[in-house]
Amino acid sequence: MTIRKKMVLPLALALGVLGAMVMAQMASATHVRPKGATPLRVTLVPAFNACTAPNSTHGAPLAFPSCNPPVQTSSYLTVGTPDANGAASNFTGFVKLAVVAGVPGPPDDSDVKLSTSLTDVRCLPATSASVCTSANAASGPDYSGEVQGNATIRISDHYNGGSGTDPATVIDIGFPIVTPCSNTGSTATGGTCSISTTANAVVPGSIKDTKRANVEVGQITIDDGGADGVASTADNTRFAVQGIFIP
Repeated sequence: MTIRKKMVLPLALALGVLGAMVMAQMASATHVRPKGATPLRVTLVPAFNACTAPNSTHGAPLAFPSCNPPVQTSSYLTVGTPDANGAASNFTGFVKLAVVAGVPGPPDDSDVKLSTSLTDVRCLPATSASVCTSANAASGPDYSGEVQGNATIRISDHYNGGSGTDPATVIDIGFPIVTPCSNTGSTATGGTCSISTTANAVVPGSIKDTKRANVEVGQITIDDGGADGVASTADNTRFAVQGIFIP
């Protein structure tokens, strides 16, 4: 009996040590990640309302219910299109995200470059005349207010907990970026909206050296500035979204 007790006690201690090691490994667990994922460049298309009361059917093989006519989501901005408003089709748009890999150690120089560009942005009648001062030969005048880009992001990184070194996934958040628009000198093209900035310029300290981050990006969207052309007010509507155009 004495011999058996001496054999059981070391086994129990060994199991306890193993359990502690497993817990320590779980506490410092990291996350899977790609070798690289940059840049992300998405094209933009005008946004339309979802079809909620179908009155037609799409052609086969995608013979799903549809709504006729399509209704543009924005109440304040549009783009030139010959068969819709008599103006030439000159709208193009994109958003680009490009990672800047910094050198570990102060100062923090890791960042994400953020670029937005939209052309031929025109006012609808509901938009304030103060941001619609440059008339065009056809369709609405140039828009010189603001638009706001956004996307829902999910961050899994090494910058959590009291130590600021724990790996974790953050709740889904938005990352809005305001972009100014300006008039053009042409009466055939609407306003131009563009910005070139960085994540740390928009939210200082949001990107850190050595805090390896996997960032999932939802659909990128662009909202208009509402009736007053100001992105920070509450009447803004969806103007453009991530997508493709098939001619």
